[in-house]
Amino acid sequence: MAQGKQPVAAELPCNAYLDTSLQKDENMQHILKSFYSSIEVLEADMEKALALQAERTLTINEQIKLDSYLVYLNSTLYWIYLKLQGLDVSKHGVMHDLGRTKELLARDKEINDALAAPRLDMQAAKRFIAAGTHTRFVDMDGVMVTEEQYNKSIQETTK
Repeated sequence: MAQGKQPVAAELPCNAYLDTSLQKDENMQHILKSFYSSIEVLEADMEKALALQAERTLTINEQIKLDSYLVYLNSTLYWIYLKLQGLDVSKHGVMHDLGRTKELLARDKEINDALAAPRLDMQAAKRFIAAGTHTRFVDMDGVMVTEEQYNKSIQETTK
């Protein structure tokens, strides 16, 4: 075997607990490898989030988002652990925590979307309406003109 290519079975720490047929099953090894890489990404995210939390330089809104994320991440990891143990998590308390955290994250997104939405400039709108209400328009042969222009054109035609 080449030096750079080790068998997949030697790379995974769980292989010591697997049957030899599962250790040789490439599909199972691929799934386990993907699982381990996902767990490593979650661990790296948690380390970053905990480092940010320790700095205490975040705004209140950012702190709320970070805390919500940490609760969701922790509950998700616990849910994964329970599933790996073969327990039925449908009636477990962790499902309540996950649901509550999802609702909190959705509510936070809703609030931030509402704050980012375009706003109507009320003062400008009032000026436009005030200016528009003093100008009268008249239909002159299919063309809308101001009342002043209409009266001027009538005076010119009567001369």
